[in-house]
Amino acid sequence: MGSNGFSSNQNGATAVEFGLVAMPFLLVVFTIIETALMLWTNQVLQDAVTQASRTLLTGESVAIYSTPSNPLPHAAKTSTEAFRLEVCAQAPALVDCEKLRVDVRGYATPAEALADMAKRNPLSGRTLDTSGFSYNQPGTNQVVVVWAALRYSLYLSGWSNSLANIDGGERAIMAIATFRNEP
Repeated sequence: MGSNGFSSNQNGATAVEFGLVAMPFLLVVFTIIETALMLWTNQVLQDAVTQASRTLLTGESVAIYSTPSNPLPHAAKTSTEAFRLEVCAQAPALVDCEKLRVDVRGYATPAEALADMAKRNPLSGRTLDTSGFSYNQPGTNQVVVVWAALRYSLYLSGWSNSLANIDGGERAIMAIATFRNEP
């Protein structure tokens, strides 16, 4: 294209065509990026819960989170907060710690754990209710269920409303680890 190219075109057809195509194209590109970030955050949170749960699996959590004479790590005030901060330490970049809630419970049998999980699902309709989340130190040889719920803010919630599954244009990202404690 010489001097008679785009810059010398005076009728503007190319600019109008670009304007018509650019907005939908950029919308699709940004929606793909937001979806990828959301899925990546979900994977990072799941990995962080798995890594933080290792202290529960091996029994180290008794000394870390439950001993009154032992100061809690990360300057936490409660065992729930200490475990939440441990999950956050495993995923520092993508997880907003202020919006993360954790729940740790031990059960005698897998059936008991499954029945309780079905009753206590924190995601109901378009509401994320984590008010029942707590930290209950699991005993030896118990089935342990660790839940983590993150309120993930969507940046393109007006354009990609189908990604939001809770009120406020946010998405609830859940991570669960289930295992049997060592005896």
